Amino acid sequence: MSNRFELFPTHRLEAGPSDEQATAERQLKALRYVIHSVNDDALRVWAELWEELKPGVTPGGMVLPEMSQGFTPPCGWAALLEKFWVLKHYLDCVQRFTKQTNVK
Repeated sequence: MSNRFELFPTHRLEAGPSDEQATAERQLKALRYVIHSVNDDALRVWAELWEELKPGVTPGGMVLPEMSQGFTPPCGWAALLEKFWVLKHYLDCVQRFTKQTNVK
């Protein structure tokens, strides 16, 4: 018979694989929430920029002549708008990913 007294038995304090996995899952979930929040802000900024550009662009994507007065992007308006819409696509993909994973 052992007379040793343990206030906090060490076998209960040691982190097991399930504890480490739960911690990793919590950290991943927190990261997804942060990414979702940052992406929301990025999508809002994108929408504000589009509202500024939209009056000078036709529904077919052609830039109206008044947009060329004063400023022309070095890559040209067509390339700039294409990059702008590719960026929107990427932001939408991130948004879908974070919404799907935040539901669980």
